[in-house]
Amino acid sequence: MAEREGGAVKVLRGLGIAVLIVAAIVLVAVYWRQALDLVVSIWQYLVDRIPEQGGQRTAVLIYMIAAVLLGILFSQAGHFTAYGIATGLVPLLWFLFWEGFPPLGLHPVWTGNMGVAHLSPSQVILWAVVATVVTTLVFVPLEYREKWTRRRRAR
Repeated sequence: MAEREGGAVKVLRGLGIAVLIVAAIVLVAVYWRQALDLVVSIWQYLVDRIPEQGGQRTAVLIYMIAAVLLGILFSQAGHFTAYGIATGLVPLLWFLFWEGFPPLGLHPVWTGNMGVAHLSPSQVILWAVVATVVTTLVFVPLEYREKWTRRRRAR
């Protein structure tokens, strides 16, 4: 049976969180312009790499929607093992869609059948990383909200 936390542990956890919040506020206040420039340059980098062909663009959009949905779906499982599964599935299925699995003779003929030109490996990797980040940005807040709700109900 799990032991309940003492009052001192809760106070120290709260104090640590407060220190981290203040440190984050100070860092944002000091490096505001650089942080904003970084976000703008990352956004511009991604926008410049959106595929030109309509079919490729649609595939990337559907993939980003699937990443959000998988983040939501796996957050309902209620633990970070599900997060590991989601962050593994999202890029692996993307690679399988575009690259197939040539050692076993699985080549992505479905992209040609759909009229979608092949994405370059660098674009496949870029959008896999972006989708994993999107999954994380969806999953983690939902997971923490769920833990907070469970903890609140337990009181």
